[in-house]
Order: sequence, then structure tokens, then C-alpha cells
Amino acid sequence: MIKFQNSTGDFSIYVCPTCKGALRLNDEALRCPICQVIYPITEGIPDFILEDLTRSSHPVLRGVKNIDLLAWIYETKLWYPLVLNLYGGLGAPSLKDLVRIIVKMVDIDKGIILDVACGPGTLGRRFASPSKVVYGIDISLGMLHQGVAYVKKSQIPNVNFARAKAEAIPFPNDLFDAALCGGALHLFSDTVSTLREIGRTLKEGAPLAVMTFIAGKKGVLRFPRIRKHVQQEHGVHIFEIPELEQHLTEAGFENFQPRVYGSILVFSVRKRRV
Repeated sequence: MIKFQNSTGDFSIYVCPTCKGALRLNDEALRCPICQVIYPITEGIPDFILEDLTRSSHPVLRGVKNIDLLAWIYETKLWYPLVLNLYGGLGAPSLKDLVRIIVKMVDIDKGIILDVACGPGTLGRRFASPSKVVYGIDISLGMLHQGVAYVKKSQIPNVNFARAKAEAIPFPNDLFDAALCGGALHLFSDTVSTLREIGRTLKEGAPLAVMTFIAGKKGVLRFPRIRKHVQQEHGVHIFEIPELEQHLTEAGFENFQPRVYGSILVFSVRKRRV
């Protein structure tokens, strides 16, 4: 397979998110010879979302422009400390704590890591090293461009970004040695199908580490009225732990290891071995 490289990495690793067929580099774009679809590359970032998300029926996708605007404060004191304290309540973990917890959950020395709904690479950048290559996907170009800026400023090796939906991941089967998903599982319209799509790209036995929200005993989500509001008005799914464990089992994962901090849930699972 021919390898096409630029500052964001190896383009030959990507496949068509629809048919999963190999892509061809053509005038700063990736073309699927099967679907006859062209995916543009903008400032080194392949874009696998061709539809206008602002017309989506799902509130999260429809609000992608708001996510773009959030990118510049996402890793500042104006966002994560407030969100974690709001949902985690007294004793909530910091972003540094969450990263440390998730790094321990994904205990691999080398390999390729998928970062789902990566934002500006908040988790993935902390994993990348000369022996670990990270491929992040997100629906927000604003977040991805911010991630590229962080990577260049800090000269972090082996971090790559692409615009894609978690429901249609542009990578082949059984590729990744691990996967991450920070603060987004509750935003997907179909939890089981999205988890299956993530699992499709993982090797057997590979770990998946996730941070999401649940109906906990501390934080604002302990109030039923607030849970109802965010679910009905914002398309956010607030999980119960038994429900989530059932989804994971149905999607082909096992060895559920949860850690609860108020209404914040951090957990790891592994792709079931056949």
C-alpha cells in the first residue's frame, strides 16, 4: 500500500467510512473508487463528513458550530474545571486526574490508538509518543484545528486528526491496539451501534477507556428534572450503570471496570475475544 504523508500523518491508513474500501490520494483529497466520493483534505485534516450537520435532526450534530466556538476555551480554566465540579460535585477529579486514570486503564507500551470524539486531542495528546501513534476523529473542525495547533506548539509526535462521525469511523477492521472516548459517549444517538463501530476497528482484547455522565448521587445530574431537561432539549443521554453495562455487552465488550465520581463515570472495557 502506498503511504501518503504530511504533518498529520499517513493518509493510506484511512478507508471510506461508507464502504470501508481503500482510498486514493487525488489533488489534496481522498477518493473512494467504489462509492465515487471525494473527501477533501483541509490544512492536512481529511474531512469524511460531506453532509451539512446544521441540518441534522440530532441536536448535538446540529450545534456543531457552537462546538467549533468552544475549541479555544476547551482546555482552559473556563471549561473543564467548571464542568467537572458541576457534574462530579465535591471531590470531583481534575482534568489531570482524569488523564492519569485513563492512562492507567489503557496500559500499552506501543501501538496505534483511536481517539473518538477527540476534541483538540485532550486525551490522545497525552498518549502519543515515539512508540504510540494516535488517530483522533471529531465532528468539529474548530476542535481539530485547535488540536493541530497544540501538537505543533508542543512538538508532540504521532498525533493525527480527521473529521469523521463515531457512527462511521474511517478506519479498517481490527486495526487499533486501544481506543479512547472522553466526554462524548452520552452524545451519540445510538449508543450500541456506535460502540459496535468503535469495536469493529479494535483488535480482539484491546482496551477501550471512556469518560461519560451518569445519574449519580452528587453533581447536578442527581436531580431528575435536570436529567430530563438535558435529555429532551439537548439530546444528551444520561446513563444508569446497569443500562450502560448491558449496552457494552451487546456491542461486544467485556470486563467492565467502572469508577464513579458523583455523576462522572470513567470506565474501561475490552473487545471480546471470539
